[in-house]
Amino acid sequence: MKQLVVFDLGRVLVRICDNWKHACEVAGVPIPPRDMDEPTRARMMALVVESECGRLDQHAMAHAAAPVLGIRPEHFLALSDAYLLGPFAGAGELIDDLHTAGHATACLSNTNASHWRMMTDPANPHGPVLARLGHRFASHLVGARKPDARIYAHVERTTGVAPDLITFFDDVAENIAAAQSRGWTAHLVGKCENPIPAIRARLRSEGLLT
Repeated sequence: MKQLVVFDLGRVLVRICDNWKHACEVAGVPIPPRDMDEPTRARMMALVVESECGRLDQHAMAHAAAPVLGIRPEHFLALSDAYLLGPFAGAGELIDDLHTAGHATACLSNTNASHWRMMTDPANPHGPVLARLGHRFASHLVGARKPDARIYAHVERTTGVAPDLITFFDDVAENIAAAQSRGWTAHLVGKCENPIPAIRARLRSEGLLT
């Protein structure tokens, strides 16, 4: 039976930095002097949610987050741009092979407008890979982010695919649980150097690829 195979992006199809410190190193900007204690994490997470639901643009995000982290807004923008490291090797070929097998594909990502532009820009290394996907769903465009049930419902409604015909890969357990509660077949992707071979093996074991 043909399926809709849905992928998260970060740490599933796309390499991203391990954390803010790693992003600072990649961007060549000073590492934030403040420790990421629980209150700081909570304040940053609240801002991330606003950004990823489309309620806070990147420049507003930079000016709100910079004092929380103890850095300058321009440094925040630089490290944010550095966060995406490019598609994993084999990601594009995996999408092509799913299409050859007759399956539909999609991405479902918690992201912001700035990162989405980078990932969908044909001139960016991400663009040609993600352009191969049949459907592309982003939290900031939907106005809801995983694990909110509304974003999964949006995928079902837009694609017209029944939940029991959707296979989903994500690296966050809460997102997997939310998908499973809707009847999706959902698999947790472990953090590793390149998850594509393991994803391909899982698809083979379920008969979706040969």
